[in-house]
Order: sequence, then structure tokens, then C-alpha cells
Amino acid sequence: MPNEILINNNSNMNFHKDNLEALQKFQQMLNAEPDQAGIESTPDKKARTLVISHVETTLDELFFGHWRTENFKWAVLANEVQASLDLVVIHPISGYEIRRVGAASVIIMVDRVPDGVTGTERNRWALNPDNKKANAMDLAFGKLKAECLKNAALSLGKVFGRDINRVNKDTYKPFKLKGALGRGHEQDVAYVRELIQQATDLTQLHKIFKACSPEVLAEVGDELNAKKEQYGISE
Repeated sequence: MPNEILINNNSNMNFHKDNLEALQKFQQMLNAEPDQAGIESTPDKKARTLVISHVETTLDELFFGHWRTENFKWAVLANEVQASLDLVVIHPISGYEIRRVGAASVIIMVDRVPDGVTGTERNRWALNPDNKKANAMDLAFGKLKAECLKNAALSLGKVFGRDINRVNKDTYKPFKLKGALGRGHEQDVAYVRELIQQATDLTQLHKIFKACSPEVLAEVGDELNAKKEQYGISE
């Protein structure tokens, strides 16, 4: 099959080369910045979060409504309820199912601690189920599921708020996958030359080198080495 590339030897998944660029473009969409209108401070004001409405709407938009949650599980631990669920999406390009696990917890609200109760007694008050507020979980349990969904969506990409509380952030750098070239020798050479010009570090140049066929490398090798020399590497 000269026009196909094997992506996963174990599952025999085959994608036509023309789909590889579409896969990368979709990955770029997943790694776009989130909608600033959907970012709010957390209740304790210590972090920011992408609100659930924007997470669910973005899932609808990117996966055309083909997403669901499964296996919602929860357990009580002291004065908290911890939970997890599976977020399942259907990749719009490959058609394959992607599953992500999300986890979160909420505190069970209790009545106000009486005056004069201090130290460890205050902790015992909060842990005593007899002091739970009436209907404490009426709204909190729905919030718990929403937080699990948001946590699962984070791993799909930056557009779901993955990096909004991070200082050291990586950036998605799309490259043609090895074997994705093949639209004709002249087009391949032109494309690789463009990548070399756009490369900003040695890691990117190494990826370009690994993706080149010997025929393409024979034409762009000098340009690749010249670019490496800009970063102190000579061959």
C-alpha cells in the first residue's frame, strides 16, 4: 500500500497520508488558547478555572457532539467526597475512541463550629457526620461530577484550560510525521526547506532530519547543517 502509513503496529490502524495533516491541524485546535470569556477565579481565589459551560460547549464544537461520560464512581473519605469518571470522545479525523479519566473532590459542608470549640475539637466537629448541613450535597454532588469532567478534558489539550494555572508552559509544535512526505519530490523538498527556515532550536532540526528521506536529505543537507551552525553545532 504505497499511499498509506502504518501508525500503530499493534492495532493495525492505517491512515492515508492525506489524513496526517488533518490530524495535526485538529491537534492544533485542541492546543489553542481557551476562550478568555470562560475563565473565572476559583471560589478560594487561589487559581483560575475554565467554567463547565465552556468545557461542554467546546467538546460539542470540536467533537460534533460525539462525547459522553462513563463510570462515574465516588466514595466518602472523612469530610470529603472523592470521585472519578471516564470522558469518552470520538476523534473526528480517525474515528477512533479516546478515553480520559478525570478526578476531583468536594468538601461536605457542616454547621458553624460553636464558639469556644478550638484546636483538634474543631477538626472533630468538621468530621462528625451529625454536623453535616441539611442537603449539603444537593448542589455539591453535581459540582463534583462537573469538576471530574473538567479534569478529564484537561488532558485533551490547552483549549480546555490545561495551562491556565501553570508558569512553565510547553507549546505544541506540529511537524509532519515520519513517512508523511510523499506528494512528489519537489514538493517534499520545498516543504522541508520551509520547516528548516521556521525551526527555532536543535530539537526541531533533529525532528526534521529524522523525517527526511535520503533523497530529500541529499538536497537540503547543506541548509540543515547551516541552520545547526547557528546553534553552535557544526558537521
